[in-house]
Amino acid sequence: MAGQIIGVNKSSLWLAWKEIRSQLRNASVRDVIDFLDYDIEPNVWIERLLRHISSGGFEPNPPFRFPLAKSPSFKRILTFPAIPDLVLYRAIADYIHRRAKKYQQPHVYYRRADFHKATTAAQQAAEEEMQQLATDYRFTSTHSFLNWLNYSQYRKHLVIKKIFPFIVVSDITNFFNSVLHSEVSNAFRSFPIPSRLIGLLFFLLERLAIRADYSDSPGIGLPVDEFECSRTIANLVLFSHDRRIVGIVGKDAYVRWMDDHVIGVKSRADGLRLLGALEESLSNLYLTPNAKKSIVLSLPEAKLYFHLDTNAALDLLEAKVVKKSLRRQSLVRELNRVWRIAWRHEGKGQWGQIQKRMYRLAGLTKATFLRTRAEKDLLENPSLAERISDYIRCSGSVIEYLDFVRVILAHKEQIHDDVALVFFESLLRLEARGPSAILIARTAEKLLKGLRSRQRATLFAAPASLLVLRFGDRRHLSILRRCFQDAGKGIPSQAIRATAIVYASYGREEFHRVRRTAAVLLTNPLALLVRLVLRISKFTEVPDRYKARLIVRRDSVSGREYLDMRVLLAARLLTLNKRKSVRTWLKSWKDSMRKRNVSAFDKNLLARLLA
Repeated sequence: MAGQIIGVNKSSLWLAWKEIRSQLRNASVRDVIDFLDYDIEPNVWIERLLRHISSGGFEPNPPFRFPLAKSPSFKRILTFPAIPDLVLYRAIADYIHRRAKKYQQPHVYYRRADFHKATTAAQQAAEEEMQQLATDYRFTSTHSFLNWLNYSQYRKHLVIKKIFPFIVVSDITNFFNSVLHSEVSNAFRSFPIPSRLIGLLFFLLERLAIRADYSDSPGIGLPVDEFECSRTIANLVLFSHDRRIVGIVGKDAYVRWMDDHVIGVKSRADGLRLLGALEESLSNLYLTPNAKKSIVLSLPEAKLYFHLDTNAALDLLEAKVVKKSLRRQSLVRELNRVWRIAWRHEGKGQWGQIQKRMYRLAGLTKATFLRTRAEKDLLENPSLAERISDYIRCSGSVIEYLDFVRVILAHKEQIHDDVALVFFESLLRLEARGPSAILIARTAEKLLKGLRSRQRATLFAAPASLLVLRFGDRRHLSILRRCFQDAGKGIPSQAIRATAIVYASYGREEFHRVRRTAAVLLTNPLALLVRLVLRISKFTEVPDRYKARLIVRRDSVSGREYLDMRVLLAARLLTLNKRKSVRTWLKSWKDSMRKRNVSAFDKNLLARLLA
């Protein structure tokens, strides 16, 4: 039955695209221009998508999958659908979120923004309560004051308002991979969601789910994405479980963040009985609690598990860093003191979160005392890659950073492509000159040669091409050209797209070479690129959507503004337009960017525009 589906329309797809567009720059794997081509004529592809859906001819494209390290040896597979499919998935998830939200228990969270808002509000409420009590009553000892200080951290990390003598902590084993599609269908029966929308959702899930080649659909598992689509769907499955547990402990004692449970109980015996009830409740959904992570904690044990003292000290230190109330050396000494105290409880509870905060603050203060253990921490916990990368980059010289990257990438125990990707992307933030710049450019050449010979993962296509743009010159164009001209030799489409876009940005002659290659090869990545550049070259004015992308970003560790290479590439593509109005705007943008608090290196990159 053809026709429009309730919940999927031009407005909902537009809103979904706006949300996804803002998240693309923070994705683990970034496109070489953050899919700027979908912002050139969004009406065209959105209306085409609606026509395909209405006619019943919609068919999702094969998604891109990539690994994300969970531990030194294990990884999870993330799914990145094609942009139209991702936008449709997000639009459906948003519609379901709105319709089902009123059936959700008070302290259940599955979207990062909502959880962050809840934890911030809980901490602020606790601090206001502490201040009020401090004015009404006099603290009789320092110990009492510290206990109240922990109360604000208790609220921040547990959200629960009442202080319970025991805390139950649990999560679900392989949650996303274990969700049965039949249980998703059962959950939807409780919500006012149109049946055809559910049918379209399951059609998407069947195509996006991980399965062996040419095998039947397993009917289990949701694709893990970074755009909160599957989170929304998976969360609904647990609503019946939430009701059962809330019926036992009450609304004020139950908090769930996705599949992580934090529940307050009156005694250890109650906690043990509750863990049994959790197992029984989840078994109704064919899910299993994680036995290793399911524990009953006394209040002192919870204090250590959530590192409340350390988090309180780090909060105070972060405030001092923001206010710049102390000199850098004083901040470093204070951070070192906090670290020595925290280190006594290394490996306990949420130690990984403490490590992330420590490395970020060490980068902000340029403290060097963590550098000696950075390699060991990274190998033991690969999820620290971004934090450690930023720390080493901001606390030492370019040469020291390049040496660290070389050691990590060559280490036999570093087996994760996503960790390597973090370090290759981080090279785009270096301000290297002379021999160091030449070394990075040669590294980019090796990466691109590895892509051509299929010895390197396609994850590295975008950063390798952008490294050539940042640290290379026209002498390096031949390696870019060979990548997209050899498209018929099985080179991944991501590599063809990335190298061709960077190559075309060097001028109209280079773009015409890409266009001639596309005419001969007729490969989709090049055909879409040619259409993108032709559309940009016909602008009479720079669209607002394009302008909104050309912004500087702020480095959260160095504290400085910087020019994202993907932003620079989008600006370079505008130089292919010869209209006076466009070039006048671009010159004005270039001048305004050079007045910002960006480095001399970034200003030099900007100087090449319209030169």
